[in-house]
Amino acid sequence: MKVKILLFLIAISFFVSCIEEFSPKIDSYINLPVVEGIITNESGPYIIRLSRSAPFYSLDYYPISGANIVISDDLNNEETLIELEPGIYTTDSLGIRGEVGRKYRLTINIDNKIYQSNYEKLEAPLEIDSIYAKIEYKDTREGNFEGMQFYIDTKATNTDNRYFLWIPIETYKYRADLTLDHFYISSGTRVVPNNDTMHVCWRTNNVSGIFTYSSKHLTETKLHNFPLHYVNTKSKKLTEKYSVLVNQYSITQGAFRYWNLIKKQTSESGSLYSTQPFQIKGNMVNPDKPDDIILGYFMAASVSKKRFFVNRPRLSFDYYICKANTSAYESWLKSPGYPAYFAITDDGLGKALLGCFDCREQGGTTTKPDFWED
Repeated sequence: MKVKILLFLIAISFFVSCIEEFSPKIDSYINLPVVEGIITNESGPYIIRLSRSAPFYSLDYYPISGANIVISDDLNNEETLIELEPGIYTTDSLGIRGEVGRKYRLTINIDNKIYQSNYEKLEAPLEIDSIYAKIEYKDTREGNFEGMQFYIDTKATNTDNRYFLWIPIETYKYRADLTLDHFYISSGTRVVPNNDTMHVCWRTNNVSGIFTYSSKHLTETKLHNFPLHYVNTKSKKLTEKYSVLVNQYSITQGAFRYWNLIKKQTSESGSLYSTQPFQIKGNMVNPDKPDDIILGYFMAASVSKKRFFVNRPRLSFDYYICKANTSAYESWLKSPGYPAYFAITDDGLGKALLGCFDCREQGGTTTKPDFWED
């Protein structure tokens, strides 16, 4: 789960990286080091991911191998990370441990260039009180749709931490649209499947969006009815059962500023993948050459977590549903192609694509998560 959260943070920060606006040349984004990682109050191991940036229109990933990476604290404790796989560096599970009140720094040596973060203080956690959802209507480019808006309440605290980041991770149960009667993998090879192995799935995603908050000007930190993400009825997410795991991070002012700038840029551009209007600096620098750019942010943050389940709401759903086509079956009889998949309909035998029968084709797994509640 830590790795999934980390990858989500990287996915956001990789595409944005002086706050000063300018018209960037595409080449200025190529081959820059990109670092992302976090140390928390949870037990390790902690993961640091290191790569080089590609053009903004490219989805290619270029890991940096052979780097020397060290996490250290303000008491001179430190640990050198081990490269688990290309670009993925990890501490030992029994190694350095994040402690509330301590400050942590990341140091990276890439080809004899030293990059270092400032010290990040690991703030005290703020406990989640409750997560809940309300039926709401939202205007989108495609029209007005029903859905569920998720909210969070926190418990009151008088601690000094005033900056927060939320990373929700969703898991939902869904079903394939059709039940497969039989299929042909080649001429004369008819197979009758076990539908129990392909009809019901669970899928886990990182929720898109950046959710931050500052209580800097409040005497007491207690959030009520704070909006997180919205799930509409244009997909199968709410059709069976939906769960969200909310990871609530108490972060530093610097980290808050970094993620808020990314959020601002995202809202102005309309998409994380739009052309970047400006580059966002993280907290990593080359002390010997300050103009040497490295992207990303190393965070120290305490985390509290809570999971919430929602049963199928009484809403009207509006997403595409597969139908087995009898005409397609008749055409197939005249000119067969393989593989071919069939279902029994009220009008006879119908043909459809594999994705209509096998829920795994929609990105899920038939293995029920350990935390799932039926």
